Amino acid sequence: MTGRHMAMPEWLERDDLPARPWVVEEGEARRGEAFTNLVTHRMRVPLGSDETSRCIRAHELMHAKVSPVEVVVPESYSYIDRDTVVVAEEFRVNMLTGVAGFPVMTHLADGSERRTGERMAESFDWNGLVHMVGATSGTKSFNDLLAGVRKVRPEWVRPMRKLNLAIKRHWRGATDNDTNLDFVASTTMVDGVPEGWHFTLEVARILHRALRSTAELDENDVPDLSSIEDPATLVESRWGRLIELPLDRTRRVDGRIGRRKRASITGRNPRHLDRLLTDPDRRIFERRDRGNGGVVLVDQSGSMRLTDDDLWKIIEAAPGCVIIGYSHAPGTDDKPNIWVIAERGHVAERVPAGNLGNGVDGPALRFALKRRRSGEPLVWVCDGAVTDELDRFDDRLVDECATLVAVNGIHQVPDVTHAVAALARAGRGEPLRAAAIGAISSSDAWRSRLP
Repeated sequence: MTGRHMAMPEWLERDDLPARPWVVEEGEARRGEAFTNLVTHRMRVPLGSDETSRCIRAHELMHAKVSPVEVVVPESYSYIDRDTVVVAEEFRVNMLTGVAGFPVMTHLADGSERRTGERMAESFDWNGLVHMVGATSGTKSFNDLLAGVRKVRPEWVRPMRKLNLAIKRHWRGATDNDTNLDFVASTTMVDGVPEGWHFTLEVARILHRALRSTAELDENDVPDLSSIEDPATLVESRWGRLIELPLDRTRRVDGRIGRRKRASITGRNPRHLDRLLTDPDRRIFERRDRGNGGVVLVDQSGSMRLTDDDLWKIIEAAPGCVIIGYSHAPGTDDKPNIWVIAERGHVAERVPAGNLGNGVDGPALRFALKRRRSGEPLVWVCDGAVTDELDRFDDRLVDECATLVAVNGIHQVPDVTHAVAALARAGRGEPLRAAAIGAISSSDAWRSRLP
């Protein structure tokens, strides 16, 4: 029932504003419906228990936690229009919401984004799409938006991906440790605005460089976005060199998890004679099954995380599996970027931290394939945004990964929750077929291999 509610959650305390009650109105889970007004302390959010509603509530709460009371554009940024700054703030809030643990990559979308992408492409609204990239980057909405754009103007998809990776690269550089992350979320006042607002202004600067005037746009041309990258880095894209980090896997999976006792109709010693009366199949013998196997490859870049809890959720779903993490530090050639966290019941004490970038997706897939036993599933946890050694998007590298996925029956999923569900299905004997998401699923190589 629609109504108003008073709330004062303590975690909304800020350095720049006193804590005050909020008036919370019930709304629907669709784009443009939810809002947060820091002047009147009013908020409208969906109150459903579904994941999309939870993500929208978290997004609006993050606005209440970190966004400034008013959109301030300092003189040094005065050439950037207000709308560009507003969507840059949406990007900051989306990324912080993801860091807080909400599944924005799989649930923050209302189903309208694909049609929005089609409509904007049909009306030749390049600048509107630039703003939509800023507003949806880091969420499920972005991939849906690009799917709509591809249907009408497929030549626009690559520059839009390039823009998306440019602002995500800026996020990774600005949040490379906990101290920097605190700065991005800070509400301490600096030069008249919350400290974290300066990150938003820099994102707005990148988005502004992608905008084009009407005179610059031609329906037969694809806008050139090379200006959003440092010309010194515009070299041929390639994977980083794969360097393994050796781990001591000293923990052992509990035998009760790793091995299971099952009743059987065949065997040597009848241990369950009572089943002669209770079991129609008369399974009086006992056999021990090994824990489920498989290989799980996890992208641990800045946009993806793997916690100790995530690790054990995977192990409980498939006790005998191999779990491999990877992440490359952009621009380096001597830092380890792949590690085997668990191998057939032997588990490392901790999960190594990622290195911000992807950088070695293709080599990591080949590394994982070498450790897969015959008939085992290979689950790849990755949002599909594969990048080169400098953390740049490249169609050729995406096609290479898409081919590996299709040819080798790799099952790609966006997060650990989906990986656990897939392993559970495999444990019940269901085959895990080749599956792709994100940039992999929309690549030419993937689409050419579809039946």
